[in-house]
Amino acid sequence: MLRFTLLLLTSFALGGCALTRVSEARHAKEADALNAVGLPLEEARAIAMQNGYSCETQPDKNRSVQTKAGVVRKTDILQCNKSSAELICPQRRYVVFNVDPESGKVYAVGHRINQQSCF
Repeated sequence: MLRFTLLLLTSFALGGCALTRVSEARHAKEADALNAVGLPLEEARAIAMQNGYSCETQPDKNRSVQTKAGVVRKTDILQCNKSSAELICPQRRYVVFNVDPESGKVYAVGHRINQQSCF
């Protein structure tokens, strides 16, 4: 009985990564729910931080990005992230705010997930 209990506890400890992981679709909904498009950068940062994200202190300024339409434009980029609750294999989720340098307002919100291995 003790062996079975130890085996069960070990498998939960090692397989627990899946318990707090978020899917790509759920993370996309979470990023969209921030409703940051059109907001000033500091307001978008505050909303992200209220939702558990840690944001960079300063945006990455004057970066070239290409839109889906193929247009290259200069933008400021602010990345915010949060990680899942696992100690061994946390998943890090990012929200990226693209900010118009002239107006200081967010014009696009991107998102990505960095899956980290348990071992």
